[in-house]
Amino acid sequence: MRSMVTKGGFPTFVSSEEYDFIESISETTYKSKLDERQAELAKVLTSRGLLSRYSDPAKGIYYTRNQNAGI
Repeated sequence: MRSMVTKGGFPTFVSSEEYDFIESISETTYKSKLDERQAELAKVLTSRGLLSRYSDPAKGIYYTRNQNAGI
């Protein structure tokens, strides 16, 4: 278990698998590039406020981190 802070400043605990997935996300990650398990993780992490979900009419749904960049 690890703790991550969302943009709103709320600490949230994540599993090792979720943490590794969040760390693997670059600037934008398209849903079409994710496998089934990663897509489900992205959905759960979006509902918990750790990822942001956007829609691009040309390329489809994509995710970005919803965290402060730090100091």
